[in-house]
Amino acid sequence: MESQNLNIQNAPTNAETAKTANTASPSVQSYLNNDGIDSMTPAARKKRVSSLSLSDQWAGSMRSPSLAALSKLSNGNSNVSLKKTGSKVSLGKSHSRLSMLSLGSDGHPVRYKTHIVDHFRVASYAFAFDIDGVIVKGPETIPYAREAIKMLNGENKYNIKVPYIFVTNGGGRPESERAKELSERLGVEITEDQIIQGHTPMKDLVAVYNNVLVVGGVGDKCRKVAEGYGFKNVYIPLDVMYWNPSVTPYYTLTEEDKKVCKKDVDFSKTKIDAILVFADSRNWAADQQIILELLMSKNGVMGTVSETFEEGPPIYFAHSDFIWATNYKLSRYGMGALQVSIAALYREHTGKELKVTRFGKPQRGTFKFAEKVLKNWRQDVLEEHVEEITSAVASEYSGEDGEEEEEEALSFKTPAQKADEKKKEEKDKDGKQKPEPKRGVFNETDSEDSDDEDEGLTIQKLSQLTLDLPPASTVYFVGDTPESDIRFANSHDESWHSILVKTGVYQEGTVPKYKPKYTCDNVLEAVKYAIEREHQLELEEWNAGAQDPPENPDTVQPTQDALLVEREVIREK
Repeated sequence: MESQNLNIQNAPTNAETAKTANTASPSVQSYLNNDGIDSMTPAARKKRVSSLSLSDQWAGSMRSPSLAALSKLSNGNSNVSLKKTGSKVSLGKSHSRLSMLSLGSDGHPVRYKTHIVDHFRVASYAFAFDIDGVIVKGPETIPYAREAIKMLNGENKYNIKVPYIFVTNGGGRPESERAKELSERLGVEITEDQIIQGHTPMKDLVAVYNNVLVVGGVGDKCRKVAEGYGFKNVYIPLDVMYWNPSVTPYYTLTEEDKKVCKKDVDFSKTKIDAILVFADSRNWAADQQIILELLMSKNGVMGTVSETFEEGPPIYFAHSDFIWATNYKLSRYGMGALQVSIAALYREHTGKELKVTRFGKPQRGTFKFAEKVLKNWRQDVLEEHVEEITSAVASEYSGEDGEEEEEEALSFKTPAQKADEKKKEEKDKDGKQKPEPKRGVFNETDSEDSDDEDEGLTIQKLSQLTLDLPPASTVYFVGDTPESDIRFANSHDESWHSILVKTGVYQEGTVPKYKPKYTCDNVLEAVKYAIEREHQLELEEWNAGAQDPPENPDTVQPTQDALLVEREVIREK
C-alpha cells in the first residue's frame, strides 16, 4: 500500500498522460505533506561502518587457546570448511575458502587476499521491503519474489545470508497472520518479528489511552489486533451504530455486523480517549460521520458538541497512502484519501485545520521503529547462523581421532562462561536460584530517543560471548511508490539506499518527485544489484587488510569457520 502526492488527482493510465499530469497540475500544498518530512536532512554516519560480514567481524574479535586444540583436531588438514545442504550446515572440503583466513601466532585471525569472498556468513548490510506492489499485488505473488528471498537466505554465489524485514503501510490483521500468508506465498518461513504494519507502532500507545475507537478493517478484526497489543477497552464504529442506528442513517446493520458488536455500551456516557485508524475504511460514510462527531465533541462523548472544537480526542492514522495498487489496472484510493476527506469536512465545519498523528511510511516514528526491529532481527539471524555452524562442527569432530585434544577444547571456558557458572551456583536466602535478567529486544542503553545510530548495540551473545552489534553498513529499502517508499528511505538516514521497482504504483515514464538511488524492473533485480554492490565493498575491505596467501595453504592454522564455531565446540556437552 503506497501513497501518491495529491498534485496528481487521478492515477495515470500510461506514460504520456502521466507526463501531462505532472506538468499541467497546479502547485497545491497537499494536506498529506504538512508534516515537515521534505525539509528533513538525512542523518549522516558519524563514523565508518565495516562492510565485512557480521560473522567475520565477530570472529575477528575473538581470541582463545581452544583454537590451538581445534588445529590439532583437524589433523593438520586446513581444508575443512562448512557447506550447506538444504537448510542444514555440514562439513566439507574446500581449499579455496579455508585459505582465505587463518589463525596468527597471537591467537587473532589473519586474512588472506582473494578475488571472491564466498564462505558462509551473515551480511553487514540488510534489506527492508514494502509488500504490496513489491512482493504481492492483490491475490497474486509478484514473479521472482520467491527467488529474491531465497537469494537473501543464502542461495547465492557468495554464500552470504542477508537479514531482511518487511515494512508495509497495510494492516487490519495481526502481524502473525501477515507473516503466515507471506510464508505460504514465498515458500520460506517469515516470522511476525520481521513484519511492521502501519499500526504496529501504535503498540506504544497502550499505556496512554484507556478507551479507544479503532477504525477500519473487516468486521472486528482490528479490535482483536488492538486487544492483542494490550489496549483495555476497544470499540469499533459498528458498536456505535448498534447503540444508536440514527448516527449513520444511510446504513443498516446486517446480522453479521450485529454478531461482532458490543451491545452493552452507552456511548452518551462513554468517553473515547483516542481515535485509531488501523486500516482502510470499509464504510466511508459511516466512519466519517462517527469520526467527525467525536473530533468536534466534548471530551470524546457522542452526542455532545464542543464550543471551541478543540476538546475532542486525538486522531491517529496508521499511514497516509493516498492510492494503492491492486490487481485492477488503475490504483485505488486509500487511507490518505480518507484523511483528506475528513480534514476537508472538519475545516468546512469548524474553519480550523485538523491535527493528526501519522504512522507508516514515510513518518519518522515508523522509521525509528523499523530500525529497532531490524537491529533485533540481524541479531537473531547471526545467532542462528553461529548455532548452525557450531552444531555441525561439534558433530563432525565427535568420534574422530584426537579425543584428548577434543576434550581439551571442550573443557575450555571463557571468563564470561566461568562468571555465568558462578552466578548459577549462587542461591538467594530461600535457597532459590536467582532469576536471570530477562533479555529484551534492546538493552537499556539503546534508548528509543537516541539518534546516534553509530553506537553499537551491546547484547549477550552466543550463550556467553558479548558482541557489540554495529549498525547495518547499508539498508536497502525496496518499494514501488516514490511518495511513501522512496521518500521514507531518503528522508531519515543516508545509510538507507532506496530502490524503486516497476511492479506496483509507479508508472514507467514518469519522473518521480522523490528520486530513488536505483530503479529496476522487479524485486529480484533489486536483490541482485545490492548483493553485487555489497560484495565489491566487502572484497575491497577484505583485501585492504589482508596478507598475500601462503605458498603452502595446508600449513596454516584453523580458519574463520573454526572461529565461528568456537562457542559450541568449547561448551560442555
